[in-house]
This record gives sequence, C-alpha cells and structure tokens, in this order.
Amino acid sequence: MAADQKNFSLFTYVDNSGQAWNKRGEVDAIRNAVDGNTAAGGHPGWGRETRRHSTRKIIYVDPTTFRKKTVIFYTAAQAAAITIGTSTLSFHVEGETAPVVYTASKAVPERLPSATAGPQLADHA
Repeated sequence: MAADQKNFSLFTYVDNSGQAWNKRGEVDAIRNAVDGNTAAGGHPGWGRETRRHSTRKIIYVDPTTFRKKTVIFYTAAQAAAITIGTSTLSFHVEGETAPVVYTASKAVPERLPSATAGPQLADHA
C-alpha cells in the first residue's frame, strides 16, 4: 500500500471581519470537503501562526486512540456548520486499512491582535 504524503497549497481564508487572506493549508479531500476553502487570490499572506494571531480551527479526536486532527476552517459559515460532539470526519491513518472516524471535539476561535492608536501625550516645555 502506498504511503499518504502531506501536501500543502494556498487557500483564501476570510477572517471574522470579512478581510480575505492567503493561508497555507493541507490538501486533503476529507478536510477540503468541509473546511470552506477556495483557491488563493490576490490577497495578503496570513502570516505566521502565534498565540495572538491564529485561524479558526476545529479539533477532531479519535475516541479510541485519542489521536487528534486539527482542521482550519476558511470561512466562519463552514465552521458554524460543525456540531461539536456529533460531527465526524473519516481520516486515513497510516497502517490502517479502513478510514478512522474522528469526532469534532473542540472549536478554537480565530485570534487577531487588536489595532488601536497609542496615547497622545502632551509635550512638556
């Protein structure tokens, strides 16, 4: 049996304010069927993921082995369509002949740093 290789591509990610970005994501028919991705466009790059700057994701767990799969959701509407605890995806796991069913266990919200103006202090003479 041939080994599955991870492949990546750029997709359009629409943040909660409606701004479109190009975001690198995994090319996988199972994920891509539900994550709301579209081809990348002439948008700025999303940038590096940090604790304060990250996309919305849903974490799926195999209830038998507790293995996790994290799926980026490129639109808020697609993320809202997932029901935590009941929505499932069947992922191929290396060494297994049949796909393994993972259940949505946690929604991770999008995080963007706030953009605020600094204080305007009076000059002292």
